[in-house]
Amino acid sequence: MMQKIKYLLIVITIGLVFFVSPVCAAVPEVKVKDEAYSAKFVSQSIVDPIVMEAGSVKTIVIKFKNTGTVAWNSGGSKFISAYTMEPRDRKSVFVGDNWLSSKQTAKIVGTIKPGSVGELKINLSAPAKTGEYVEKFYLAAENYTWVKGGYFFLKIKVVPKVESVVEDSKTIEKIVGKERGVNLVGINAKKFAVNGGADVSLITMWRNAGDGAWKTSELIDVSSGKVISQNNTEIVPGGVARFDSVIKAPAKKGEYQVQLRFKVDGEETSDEQSAVFLDLSVVSDSAAEEETAPTVFVPRLSEEPKIRVGVWKPESVVQFVSFEDDYNVFSSGVLKGTLSKSQLGTMSYTGGTYGFRGSGLDFSSSDFIRLEPANSQHAVFTIYNYEHTVSWKGPMNFNQYRGVAEYRLSEKGTMYVINEVLFEDYVAGIAETSAGAPIEFIKANLVAARSYAYYIKENTDKHDSRYFDVVGTTGDQLYLGYQSEVLMPRVAEAAQATRGMMVTYGGKIVITPYFGNSNGWTRSYVAAWGGSPRPWLVPVRANYDAGRARLGHGVGMSQRDCAIRAEKEGLDYISLLKYYYTGVEVEKIYN
Repeated sequence: MMQKIKYLLIVITIGLVFFVSPVCAAVPEVKVKDEAYSAKFVSQSIVDPIVMEAGSVKTIVIKFKNTGTVAWNSGGSKFISAYTMEPRDRKSVFVGDNWLSSKQTAKIVGTIKPGSVGELKINLSAPAKTGEYVEKFYLAAENYTWVKGGYFFLKIKVVPKVESVVEDSKTIEKIVGKERGVNLVGINAKKFAVNGGADVSLITMWRNAGDGAWKTSELIDVSSGKVISQNNTEIVPGGVARFDSVIKAPAKKGEYQVQLRFKVDGEETSDEQSAVFLDLSVVSDSAAEEETAPTVFVPRLSEEPKIRVGVWKPESVVQFVSFEDDYNVFSSGVLKGTLSKSQLGTMSYTGGTYGFRGSGLDFSSSDFIRLEPANSQHAVFTIYNYEHTVSWKGPMNFNQYRGVAEYRLSEKGTMYVINEVLFEDYVAGIAETSAGAPIEFIKANLVAARSYAYYIKENTDKHDSRYFDVVGTTGDQLYLGYQSEVLMPRVAEAAQATRGMMVTYGGKIVITPYFGNSNGWTRSYVAAWGGSPRPWLVPVRANYDAGRARLGHGVGMSQRDCAIRAEKEGLDYISLLKYYYTGVEVEKIYN
């Protein structure tokens, strides 16, 4: 933000504790007998959710750094493995053929000295029952002590098995029209309860299960025949298309079912998985009169913009991998080749020369290196050797991002990894609010965050010498990328529900600072930072903060006051924003 808010997230933990609901990453309580046995989560070979067909098997490799003072030895009596948790020592339904028992995984193999990284290979065997599972584990030194920092979990989505039939001695997938095979592999919800006329935010992910590439794909509302979402990016066999859609709920109270169908290259597929049914419960009639014209937002921009985020200052080489997409490798604007999916690429800089190695590529260049996803702008990549944990968010290593990566030296001689990402993927990865807070507060906070980021990108030059728009820390806004979406899905849903919405004053997008909590009144821009007045940033009463000590700069929206106001007064996000930012409008800047 305008001021580095060192304690921004602490207020979410302390000030909003009564809003926070338990999440699956909560660390179970164990007794660590000997802290010489200590570990730090490094990476996971397949990102959550791990999608498995019923009855299928899959191997997951979890890497841990030995942060203790004794070596881990798989041949010794105190070997390291993981036990099931919550409840402790339960029988896992995913027991694989390398597990030591139904409650204990395989060992971390070899001798892992302090400071080194060991691999825990877990063979998973999916049960017949489909659904979403969370498998929780804790590392232990056998018959001796739990390992400090050894908690981890796997989110697993078990989907129906693709049956097969034998025809003319050849096994083919039971998908009508193999070339157009479609699998629904992800959806944010199938049941929605909303007010009449409300927008329903739907996120679906579809896998190309056929032999041919999709040139275009779209999602159709069967009842109206309207296209509610479209993708013009080519999706290769095995690739995944993500659709962010909005469905308008009927005005009248009642129970409805919505059928959506997937189209490929303008043609409906006969695959049974290409259709999805949603249950829509309208709990109250629309408050608006039928003859009243609805508010129509006219977007200013023809397409969603991108933003460049400085996410890491590496001191040595950078290891890059994507398990979702191939990445095209550029330097000096010239395509050098392609880093294949799941292949590790290494970038280095020595004596004024950039170097890249991986997937058969090996070159040097005097110019920076840029990696672009070959198929999907939403593709996720991992900075393999970047350790980025946040103490209050459990063992997760926040080293995964969507979109483009650049490895580039700043004008002042500092090396950066820069993430160039679509604006909405950036907003979904911002971690400056609590997932357990009221949803309208989360929406308000994200609209303020989106407006702030766009204003900084378009109207300041504070990061120009470093070739990015915002920094991924609280120097601007804490951005944790893809894994923040996984950890806080309600935040990602709120981002989609407010897609493209920003705060304007006098027709211009303005800066919208926010902070932890006030002492009962917010402050003006001039009182905090001097300079020219910002008429939308003037003191307003923050009743729910009364009697507290101010935490943060005090300008704009008090997160604590806003969250309580949303709960107690039932205000929507637009009303909340207009309360804290005087005289503003909330407008749709892009679709």
